[in-house]
Amino acid sequence: MKHIKIETRSAIPLETRNADNPPADSLEAATQAVTELRTAATAFETRIGEQLTGFTTRLDEIEARSQRLPATARNENEQRDIEMRAFVNFMRTGNDAEIRAASSTPNADGGYFILPQVDLTIRNMMEDTSPLLGLVETVTISSSSYERFYSKGNRGAVWVSETETRPTDTARPELIKHSYGVKEMYAQPVGTRHLFEDASIDVAGWFNQWVANDFALSLGDAFWSGDGVDGKPRGILTHNIVATGDATRAWGDIQYIPAGHASAPTDDNLAKALVALVLTLHSRFRGNARLITTAANYIRFRQLQDSAKRFLWAATGNLLESAENGSILGVPVAIDDHLDDISVGAGANIAAIGDFRQAYVHVSRHGIRTERDAVTQPGWIKLPSYARHGGGLGDSRAVKILKIAAE
Repeated sequence: MKHIKIETRSAIPLETRNADNPPADSLEAATQAVTELRTAATAFETRIGEQLTGFTTRLDEIEARSQRLPATARNENEQRDIEMRAFVNFMRTGNDAEIRAASSTPNADGGYFILPQVDLTIRNMMEDTSPLLGLVETVTISSSSYERFYSKGNRGAVWVSETETRPTDTARPELIKHSYGVKEMYAQPVGTRHLFEDASIDVAGWFNQWVANDFALSLGDAFWSGDGVDGKPRGILTHNIVATGDATRAWGDIQYIPAGHASAPTDDNLAKALVALVLTLHSRFRGNARLITTAANYIRFRQLQDSAKRFLWAATGNLLESAENGSILGVPVAIDDHLDDISVGAGANIAAIGDFRQAYVHVSRHGIRTERDAVTQPGWIKLPSYARHGGGLGDSRAVKILKIAAE
């Protein structure tokens, strides 16, 4: 067997050492260097550990967020199920852990905003209850007011030849600023603890139905007749309703079309008035127009007859017939009983036509939020619910009113 001799040599040859660099001092310096290296390695390891901890935390956050992606990024039904389960659990137990996991929008002053899919469900039901809410423009804001500018188009373009001096100024459009505030609406559904603890009861559906109808009816009233005080919506019918046309009418006033009789219009009066109502609305608003009237008036319109007792609304292609059921002169009809019935007589506002997305602005601040109170009344669970809404007239030229009045 061949033996290998391993020689250990000092990093510094002994023959180079002198009295100024004795072996003991070199050993002490080497020991200190090793200690410093170990300290640096420990510090480096600590920093790496902190970074790894940060990475781990970030990955946990990403994983948690992946469980609450919006419906556009994951299956909508799956997202709705997650949120509804969280909301039901919150109502039954008061435990908000699942809501925190499913929604990243905690309310700073207590309670939580209703989850997006739940809020969407409530919104849809509200539209079913208040047709106008589904037709107007809704703007969601994060402040206490919303401002919008409208331009009264003064045409400034002029014709010029190639070498003609251009005017230094032309007519300028007049800008009008509208400001819309918001005011809080409040409702408090109450149920027994047993009701909320019973797994067979659809408490989420019950809650949605209660709040949807309560808020929707109040909003529907306000959009037509609200006084606009302290941020509340101002209603369409609270503005000046005049016979003046678009070209000369004051901004903010709404034009009406007379039904042709002072108090009790005939079928002939109503038929002619409906034609005038549709065609008086400017063509740029007719494409998205809706005609809103009461159920009783809608029946009357469908029963209009000519002098020979033939229905004007008939499949034979007569005056008021449209290829689409539920429309008059091609304009879809929506039923809203906030308007007046024809039977009211003189001065009644019996129908409205318009592009209501242009005619009215609904302002909503962060949707609906709710809290859970199982303390103040033992055995009962209260769900105080809040929403902040406002609204007002937009472009007053985009809506016309049919009024019982003589021409």
